[in-house]
Amino acid sequence: MTAIVLKVSDLGESDKIVTFYSMQAGKMAGIAKGAKKSKKRFSNKLEIFSLLDVTYDDRDRAGLVRIDEAELLAPFMSLRENYELYVNAVLACELVYYWSRDYDADKNIFTVLRWALQSFDKGSPALLVQIFFQVKLYTLLGFRLHLSGCIKCENNEQSGIPYLFHPGRHGLLCRNCSPGLISREMIPLSLNTIKLLQHAQDLPLEKLERLRFSDTSIREALQLFKIYGQYLLQREITAWNFLEKNGGQAYQPR
Repeated sequence: MTAIVLKVSDLGESDKIVTFYSMQAGKMAGIAKGAKKSKKRFSNKLEIFSLLDVTYDDRDRAGLVRIDEAELLAPFMSLRENYELYVNAVLACELVYYWSRDYDADKNIFTVLRWALQSFDKGSPALLVQIFFQVKLYTLLGFRLHLSGCIKCENNEQSGIPYLFHPGRHGLLCRNCSPGLISREMIPLSLNTIKLLQHAQDLPLEKLERLRFSDTSIREALQLFKIYGQYLLQREITAWNFLEKNGGQAYQPR
């Protein structure tokens, strides 16, 4: 089973609990007996973000699977050594963790998560990779952003700003339709940001890096996904707080 490690925690003096997302089985958790003391089977393998080929026993499907072996396919070590990369990778993994049900596989979600970790690792701009990852993730989850025009009056006139993104309606409201609806959950978006996000929705993963975001568009897009995601999940995603603190001038949320 090819899998990405989403979470790792210690169990007692020698064991580890590892949560994976795999192409074949989706999200699943397993126990690696003796992993903390192993110098052969699990040494430096069961680390967060690692891409592994995992052998496991799932006869007791009601509980944790037993992890028998793990072959390291890609360590993505830089993601654990660089704080900015670490925070971005944690956010991506947290989103997959909270949006996934156990044993509900989606090969496209696995593919986009693997692409994001590979892109972080090879040095692509981390905040842009984060934006592209979330554009694709929410589309796969069935929450594609409606960005072609105002969802109320259907106006798609490409002049006049700002539009506001309404999380509850999954799309844009023009300035004529938004009075009286303003709230902290509504996010102003410039036309440039809207156009870039539309392109990101339609481009394949290998062509996303052609898009050029200004600092303003990065800030707007990240704020959009933070508020939209937490609105949909109805919970706070802790990694966003660390990303805000570490985002520099390109990410100064309101």
